[in-house]
Amino acid sequence: MSLGFITMDERGAADQLLAALVQDLVARGVPVAGMVAHDPAPRGCEMSLALFPGGPVVDISQDLGAGADACTLDPGALEQAVAWVMGALEQVPPGTVLVLNKFGKQEAAGRGCRPLIAEGLERGLRTLVSVPPETRAEFLDFAGDLAQELPSDPSVLRAFLTHAAAEKV
Repeated sequence: MSLGFITMDERGAADQLLAALVQDLVARGVPVAGMVAHDPAPRGCEMSLALFPGGPVVDISQDLGAGADACTLDPGALEQAVAWVMGALEQVPPGTVLVLNKFGKQEAAGRGCRPLIAEGLERGLRTLVSVPPETRAEFLDFAGDLAQELPSDPSVLRAFLTHAAAEKV
């Protein structure tokens, strides 16, 4: 299977794991496309994504003002990030892996990174995404039997991603 996913209960843990994994893969020369949390240390509601390969860091949270008590994703900013990565997929070399920070509420509602997951699979890219417990059922409905749950072990995740990359080079 070329679609792997992880589920972690601790808030921010998957963000930290995927950001470190992508950094490690890039350092090893593995071509990576996708998006991961930038500065993934849990710190309230501020959210930004680092886009790959070689893309910008984009803020995907919206400021609700001083009296706000809710965290709010800026869906338009997320869609722009998705469009950027989708465009980058047109130029990625063989052996590229796709890593996406989350199948969250936007994806559960049919938006967000869903087209990236589908495009990655269509292109035969080994794809990894984190799936929070609260959207797991929607992810499994979306992915069906194409998805393989993986342990949250960096060496297992690296092996999952680089196995396919080595085959394509």
